Amino acid sequence: MFMSRTHNVHETFGPHKKAIGTSADHRQFKQRYYEFLDYYRAPKGPIFLYICGESSCNGIPNSYLAVMAKKFGAAVVSPEHRYYGKSSPFESLTTENLRFLSSKQALFDLAVFRQYYQETLNAKYNRSGADSSWFVFGGSYAGALSAWFRLKFPHLTCGSLASSGVVLSVYNYTDFDKQIGESAGPECKAALQETTKLVDGQLQSGRNAVKQLFGASTLANDGDFLFLLADAAAIAFQYGNPDALCSPIVEAKKNGTDLVVSNTSLW
Repeated sequence: MFMSRTHNVHETFGPHKKAIGTSADHRQFKQRYYEFLDYYRAPKGPIFLYICGESSCNGIPNSYLAVMAKKFGAAVVSPEHRYYGKSSPFESLTTENLRFLSSKQALFDLAVFRQYYQETLNAKYNRSGADSSWFVFGGSYAGALSAWFRLKFPHLTCGSLASSGVVLSVYNYTDFDKQIGESAGPECKAALQETTKLVDGQLQSGRNAVKQLFGASTLANDGDFLFLLADAAAIAFQYGNPDALCSPIVEAKKNGTDLVVSNTSLW
């Protein structure tokens, strides 16, 4: 979501977390998190908990969050989501191991982390039993987690900011793809549709060489491969850079160039 990062961000690990939310399972893993204390007015400043979502957490965004932290003298801390980056309970992501990956588990992880970090600050500033004002932030999936965390653990937070929180699940949601088509315009939309048909045709005829063109030869599931291509194209529109995708493929279509081959350099 954000390209720039704050300065002086400290990366560390802890606390140990259970891989499953029951007392019967004692397996644990370490969770990576980042903290930014440059603006923290210790020991009474608030804590901003920025939730990293479904990707590796590489730091704390240099965005409105840093501006607010400076204004309110807040510490900013950002824990990594289980199963991503350096916070995975397992080395192998088998179906069996993935059963512990859920938003419910993530919420309990946040609750445990909140307690851990509060105790860490208390020890650092020689306080006993103090409880800071915590505010939770997140965008997209992490935005949903932010809202759900506030609802599930109201005693642990003073507020939540859920930016574009995806709190409504719609099965087989096609409106997003329709919006991509409208944003692309007629020429780019036609080129994208033709590319999709060509790739579909090659897959249906058993020509898996098309996967090699996109560096995805080990991706066995055709549906996953097609989703990879569709999502890569959608990102150009979602994040405001449609020309990087549309200009080359529209030109290739006009010149009669192989659209599949010409697309490989864009993914």
